[in-house]
Amino acid sequence: MTQAEFVDGIWSGIDDTGVARLEIDRPAQMNALDGPASHRIIEVCGHWAGDERVQVVVLSGRGGAFCAGADVAGMATDAAAKGGFDAGDSRAIIENGSRLVGAVRALPMPVVAAVDGPAVGIGASLAVAADLIYATSSSYFLLAFVKLGLMPDGGASATFAASLGRARANAMALLGEKLFASEACEHGLINGVVDEATALEAVVARATSKLTRTSASALALTKAALNGATLDRYDDAIAAEIAGQTELLQSPQFQAALAAFAGAGK
Repeated sequence: MTQAEFVDGIWSGIDDTGVARLEIDRPAQMNALDGPASHRIIEVCGHWAGDERVQVVVLSGRGGAFCAGADVAGMATDAAAKGGFDAGDSRAIIENGSRLVGAVRALPMPVVAAVDGPAVGIGASLAVAADLIYATSSSYFLLAFVKLGLMPDGGASATFAASLGRARANAMALLGEKLFASEACEHGLINGVVDEATALEAVVARATSKLTRTSASALALTKAALNGATLDRYDDAIAAEIAGQTELLQSPQFQAALAAFAGAGK
């Protein structure tokens, strides 16, 4: 990456070929996202959306994890300090996650996700928001929300169903079933699987090289048409997720989960 900058756990930079990279680097949290990291991704994507230098965006995580979801341990600390989350706190949390994934989806240029390791919760939503997704064979996708008394967010109720179909998406969302990369590729969630991180870089490099040699206008219009055809109810899904998750973040089940995280950190 040239012109690389590290802010709030996020590396960002644009190289001379027009490839922009966003890399999550919070190893102690397995790249789980807290508020500042999420806000940084939103900020960078907002800038890149209007930057004519950017031909393609690559999302990844450093250190053998793509993103372990929201930083629930950090949320537990905040909740303990406040004596729990009220409706305003809860809505702010879920709206932040929706803005995070929305900022990635709003990029007019193609977005490529390079997934090495777990993509969990909002991390899975973030990965599947990309237009092309490649993963190492040890990687997996997990909508773990139900295990915390929550529901999928970040548009996952729309994007996973659009890619996998209703039955398999239901198994992931309702049963919390883990989907390894090979199965994810077989069922259409991702585009390809490789064995190692070095091979993943090579696959992503080939894809980005093709994209940077293609008309930016053609790519943007094609992306918009495909999203319109496959995710026409995305905004409805986001509205349902915000309403439902605002309620669930205040539920006794989630409060118990937060207390368990807080206790584990002592």
